[in-house]
Amino acid sequence: MALIPKETKFFDMTVEQIKVIEDSVNHLKNIVKNEDFSEDSIKKIKEMEQHCDTISHEIIDVLNETFLTPIDREDIHKLVNEIDDIMDLINVLSNRLYIYKIKSVKDTFLPEFIENISEAVTAVGNAVTSLKEIKKTRRILEYCIEINRLENSGDSIREKAIMNLFEKEKDPINVIKWKEIYEVSETILDACEKVARTIEEVLVKNG
Repeated sequence: MALIPKETKFFDMTVEQIKVIEDSVNHLKNIVKNEDFSEDSIKKIKEMEQHCDTISHEIIDVLNETFLTPIDREDIHKLVNEIDDIMDLINVLSNRLYIYKIKSVKDTFLPEFIENISEAVTAVGNAVTSLKEIKKTRRILEYCIEINRLENSGDSIREKAIMNLFEKEKDPINVIKWKEIYEVSETILDACEKVARTIEEVLVKNG
């Protein structure tokens, strides 16, 4: 068993994982802004998802080889998997836009959702990065509170979006498509909140 420096082998690697997700959200924002739902555009997010998976596996490999860890190994494992879930769901969302042959987001709530997701992922990144200085509990908790606020905002957006969908969309196929797109979008925010809850649990354990 190796006594590997904790910051380098866990927190830094997890920050790298988050960076891939932030890049994927920025790419998704451009896709939505430009209404470019082509196979090539969506493929880039799939490649990012695969990269994030690779980093996740690398972290778990290091975890299995390390005797001393900065926080409980179960919490590291949980965090890594929950962060990876965010990337998986972003990939699901982008894929839905492609397979449903979405042409335009005009008069939809998707851009608002994407902006909310972007802010939530940034807050997750800040919270995870701040774990390097785990004793600065208040700062980390502020990021977690922000993630929770954005998740609540996502609930409101979803409700407005689905209400608007049923009121104005006459094509039942489009209703099905957009309802799922909105629900996947909100689930990404749920996944961000799960990370925040795990971080809060870590703070309690290490307080």
